[in-house]
Amino acid sequence: MTRRPRPAIGARLSGLVEGVEALSQPATTTLPLEALQPGQFQPRVQFASEGLEALAASIREQGILQPLLVRPLSGSRYEIVAGERRWRAAQIAGLAEVPVLLRDLSDEGARLAAAVENLQRENLNPLEEVRARLGVAAATLGLTPDEVVPRLFALDRRPEDNPGAVERLDTVFGALGRESWRSFVKNRAALLSLPEDVQAAVEGGLDYRKALVIGRAEDPTRRAELLDAAAAGATVQALREQVAPRRVDADPARTVARRLSDRRTLTALDPARRRKLDRLLGQIEALLDGN
Repeated sequence: MTRRPRPAIGARLSGLVEGVEALSQPATTTLPLEALQPGQFQPRVQFASEGLEALAASIREQGILQPLLVRPLSGSRYEIVAGERRWRAAQIAGLAEVPVLLRDLSDEGARLAAAVENLQRENLNPLEEVRARLGVAAATLGLTPDEVVPRLFALDRRPEDNPGAVERLDTVFGALGRESWRSFVKNRAALLSLPEDVQAAVEGGLDYRKALVIGRAEDPTRRAELLDAAAAGATVQALREQVAPRRVDADPARTVARRLSDRRTLTALDPARRRKLDRLLGQIEALLDGN
């Protein structure tokens, strides 16, 4: 099995946040497979059977080259922080025990180590990568993944409110590579809010940009049609036209009214913009009343 050289993401992040330095350390002991259980912070949710079989074949020949990172639980049990795929392949290969690096990690450290370990793999699907990057951002800011997206949007709008947090995010995402945290939260974090049918299509290979367009369609039947169109080769622009066709003769007043009646448009506004909108609506109402 040909192995791609391991990127140096973990090394670049070491010392910035807890947990990452453990990814490159040697095994401290071995543990029985049955004493281990999957981790709660694993961004990867799919383990392709053919990939596991290939890894199992490599393990039979060479053994496990990189130890699993685990942390202790109660009752002589251990949680896999990084290495669940190796653990699954070891079961297929017929191993009784695996080499592990045992560390007492906090939830934040475990979440970060799991995220970084997965980002160093080449076959994550876009949803898994988004979960992993959100895990890194959450650990950097000391938040849960559920809390981190609104915080990232808030920091993007008003970086002066917490320049230290902005600097940490700039440093960490610079080490991760590919994109800034601002670009990430604006362009890809929304994948996790897509309907389940669209998320399943992304896991099956649908381009995330097409998925974000298709996700705007509220009717499941319409989404299914758009997913079929995407599978047949429809471009992002073509899908946009099908979701929201251009109306050359559209009445601007009707367009504004339609947007104001859209619940998602209103709830997406931050408090300051919502107050401005309320003032404008008050002025329009006064004009219509002749005041």
